[in-house]
Amino acid sequence: MRHWWSRVAVVGLGLLVGGVFLVLAFRGTPPDAVWGVLKGGHWGLPALTVLAATGLFVYAKVVRWRLLLGSPAGLSIARLARPVLAGLALNSLIPHSGEFVRAVSLNRQVGLASAGVLSSIVAERVFDLFGVLLLGAFALPCLPVTASLEASVRLLGLVAAVLAVCILSAVWAPQRVRAVAQLCARVLPLQPRDWSLRQVNNALLGIAPVRSGVTALAVLGWSLVQWLAVALAVWGCQRVIGFDAGLPATLLVVVGIVVAFLLPNAPGYAGSVQIAFAVTLTPLHISSVSAIAASIVYQLLMVLPLVVAGLCCLRASLKSR
Repeated sequence: MRHWWSRVAVVGLGLLVGGVFLVLAFRGTPPDAVWGVLKGGHWGLPALTVLAATGLFVYAKVVRWRLLLGSPAGLSIARLARPVLAGLALNSLIPHSGEFVRAVSLNRQVGLASAGVLSSIVAERVFDLFGVLLLGAFALPCLPVTASLEASVRLLGLVAAVLAVCILSAVWAPQRVRAVAQLCARVLPLQPRDWSLRQVNNALLGIAPVRSGVTALAVLGWSLVQWLAVALAVWGCQRVIGFDAGLPATLLVVVGIVVAFLLPNAPGYAGSVQIAFAVTLTPLHISSVSAIAASIVYQLLMVLPLVVAGLCCLRASLKSR
């Protein structure tokens, strides 16, 4: 019962945050004006650019995850694409639920320990933050930015630093992590203690591929490809509406999206995407109408296709071998 209520609470909080963001984004911006801009948009080649960028984003994410899993022979890129898509879809509906679907999928289909898969996803998040911070470091000096955006980048840096310390500790001192886990588990009864220590061991095994410097650099490279694909999608959304804010501003929109996605979100990231586009672009003399219209294009051409494709893959992803 508590588990059911916790899910309801997460969804409710996401709806509340999304609603607040929508109100803030549309404050002083007539919805009719946004609708008019959308109707007059360039829905040809720019829209195809967004769709192509979405495909590149998924491909880079799958390739990177395969590297973090140790490039196992039985897991091709095509096979991993289904749980990745299913995870992206569920994350769009219930924040952070997709990670568990990916873990359950690989446990059922190829027998990988769920804790090990989840640890690879944690490492994935660290590289996500590093990749976005590199893009932000390139873009920030090129543009006048608001104090809120600077604070957002500092927040990303802090989160990335904390996660990096955890990952590096697990990678370079696994025996020490095991010793700490054993010390903490001493207060537990025998059966829960053994289960907890097995999960810690599986998690450490799951993150082992990052010990290779070559693998770590390859993962970082694919992280940059992934977020540059999102930047290409954001640029395509701008072109649909009929403006081009330039590369630095486009990269800052990506940073804003990542920061917004760290928070509880409404389904489809409603409100979060709008505030990310508006907060980043309006200080650069892009009208709020155009910024919000571009954010809606992003949801229609990137978020929605991923949700549809992911839900189509969900059942196959959760089948047992």
